[in-house]
Order: sequence, then structure tokens, then C-alpha cells
Amino acid sequence: MARIYIPFYSRYGNVETMAGAVAEGVEAAGGEPIVAYVGDPITPEEVIAKDERWLATHTRCSTKYPLATVEALREVDGIAFGAPTRFGNFVAQMRLYFDRMAPLWMDGSLIGKPGAVFTSSASLHGGQESTIIASWFPMIHLGMLIVGVPYSEQLLLTTKTGGSPYGPGHIAGAMGDIPPDETELAICRTLGKRIAEIAEKLRQ
Repeated sequence: MARIYIPFYSRYGNVETMAGAVAEGVEAAGGEPIVAYVGDPITPEEVIAKDERWLATHTRCSTKYPLATVEALREVDGIAFGAPTRFGNFVAQMRLYFDRMAPLWMDGSLIGKPGAVFTSSASLHGGQESTIIASWFPMIHLGMLIVGVPYSEQLLLTTKTGGSPYGPGHIAGAMGDIPPDETELAICRTLGKRIAEIAEKLRQ
């Protein structure tokens, strides 16, 4: 059974929902998903506390999921990273998580492991694809094998919201209050299933 780590950051719960759908896809392929929250060591607590929705999400994720660690990446067979888009790149919380992976780069722990990315942005042209592609750069430095969503997923041909061959996406709206729709979640499940299947083949 392939073990797939799903570290995520979510401000208003949308990426959290996507991570759950990726986990469902992993399970559908017979894999074991491990969903973990990267936390928020960057934003002062008093800032988070001023935003009720942000505080609710941060509190829930901090208690519901284990804290994502770099060391855990050594023990799994594949990884799907999820976080919102900020100016065409991952939010700082996820970038910091990547920056902590230097020991894994030095000892080659992630070489040959399949990796994927999913993200959320405020608008259709908010940088989803650039965020996913930019995330590939450190993944390639770490030796990971990039996994996307092929056009065997027919929803890629008809989606009016998020999602591309590069990976699942979600359009949250200017206030981040639009939840992922069923098409976006279906593409998340497809990615989870695909990375679990690839990880299992690589284990054999």
C-alpha cells in the first residue's frame, strides 16, 4: 500500500477541502493518505485572531491534523503539496516548508518519489498554473518525479473553474468564500488516485 503525504496550508478552508478530496483519490487507488497541516509560524497570532474565518480555519486545522514535518517526507512513497496562490507562487507558509527540506536534498531522501501540487486562487487568472509550475522547481532539485493530471480526466476539457493538466485548482473568489465545486474536487480525486497508483508501481 503506497503511503501518500498531503501537506497543506489553508487560510479559509478551501485548500483543506481539496486536500480531503486528494486523500479520497488516494484511498480509491488502495493507497494510504496522510493529510497534515503545515501550520503558520509566520503570521502573528494577534493578526489571525482579527479575522474570524482565518482563526476558525487555523484552529480547526491545528487540532484536526498532525503538524506537517519535513522528516515525515522520508517515510512516505509520494507527496501532494497544497496551498493557496499568492502573486503566482505558493503562500509563504508553504515556501517556508520547502525551505526546510535542505537536509532531504543533501541526503537524497526524495529522489525518485512522485510529487504533485494543488492550489487555489481568488480568480481564474490568479496564477494557479504559475504557482504549480513554480513549485516544480524545488521538487526537481529534490529529485522528485512530477505528477500532473492527464487528459484522460475528461473534466479538463469542460471545466469553467479551476484545474489544468498541471494540477487541480480552485477559484475561491475575492473574499475566499466560494467553496470548491464538484468538478474541482473530482480533479483533486483524480490526482490523488494517479499519484497513489504511480507510487505503488515505483515500489514494486
